[in-house]
Amino acid sequence: MSVEEEVLDWLIEMKVESHIELINRPLLETMVEESQYLAVFFYKQNCRTCDQVILELENIDDDCDMFGIQLVKIKDPQLAKRYGIKTFPALVYFRNGNPLSFEGDLKSEDSVLEWLIDDDNRELADEIEAVNHRMLDKLLESSPLIAVFFYDDECVECDIILEQLENIDDEADLYGINFVKNDDPRAARQYNIYNTPTLVYFRKMNPVIYDGDLLDDEKILEWLTSQDVFETKDAIEEVNRKMLEKILEENEFVVVYFYEDDCNECDEVLEGLEMIDDETDALDITFVKVNDPRYAKKYGVSKLPSLVYFRRKFPSIYRDSLLGENEILEWITSNRYKQLELGVFMYAIFSLAILFMGYTAFLMYGLREKEVEKKKEE
Repeated sequence: MSVEEEVLDWLIEMKVESHIELINRPLLETMVEESQYLAVFFYKQNCRTCDQVILELENIDDDCDMFGIQLVKIKDPQLAKRYGIKTFPALVYFRNGNPLSFEGDLKSEDSVLEWLIDDDNRELADEIEAVNHRMLDKLLESSPLIAVFFYDDECVECDIILEQLENIDDEADLYGINFVKNDDPRAARQYNIYNTPTLVYFRKMNPVIYDGDLLDDEKILEWLTSQDVFETKDAIEEVNRKMLEKILEENEFVVVYFYEDDCNECDEVLEGLEMIDDETDALDITFVKVNDPRYAKKYGVSKLPSLVYFRRKFPSIYRDSLLGENEILEWITSNRYKQLELGVFMYAIFSLAILFMGYTAFLMYGLREKEVEKKKEE
């Protein structure tokens, strides 16, 4: 090895040792047991790639701290085998002790950070996720529906309330509602929460406070999934398939905008549709959007974006251009009142049929009885 390489290795080692904490096996086992979010970098000696990766990870160490994630490193190849690690370097993310291995490019610190703070990767089974102030802000920006339980460590009843809320955490998730908890007073004050415990429901960052019994988990779930609560003005609400099915069960008239990611036309169409959202509300029609191409096929949608009108759960697909919101409104309106006219028409036919049957019965039986009585008199 040349002198320049030795100097470079020394510089790398000095820089690496300055930030990310080096831990041993006993300390790791303790941290895995006690830490909610722990990222562990496994490496080995005489590994130049490992040293280069650690340099990259140093750039996100402070970011991890801000998001409540502890980032440490360990040089223990034998322990690494316990977590299925066969090649080095490797990164394992422990969420309440549950390991998840990073499969991407470790030399891209941005990709690593995005992976660590991703909602799906941070999600904990059977437990409401604890988030700090910074992570809460990120979630509110990215999640259309999020329920936040604000509490404090000195609250006697908070543990009991959390147990009740955890009973509905998985079900809320099925409806596309992200459920988290926060014990940072600064975060609570930012959203004008001065008394804890408090449950706040954010719909596109618009908060509404739950004023019912926090120990009644079924009432809370009913409140969270209530259409009156999650609806926001001047916007078409984003729902998943579970929420859509609930909406179709509870509403007679529903319009659904099916779209997908990486669609150039979808955003432009959505802008036009949001211009007629208030008019559909006035018609007592629920208007939602769903980003689920696979689920859209269930209703005969083969091309996205697409607009589907439901009347009592029966779908009707709009076949013309989705860029003409005025024509779309006319189509929705005609479908809305066409069904009313059809209902009145069918009711009239049914009424006439009953009258006809009554009259026929009268002719057949009423007149016959009179004829019998007349013959008896003769």
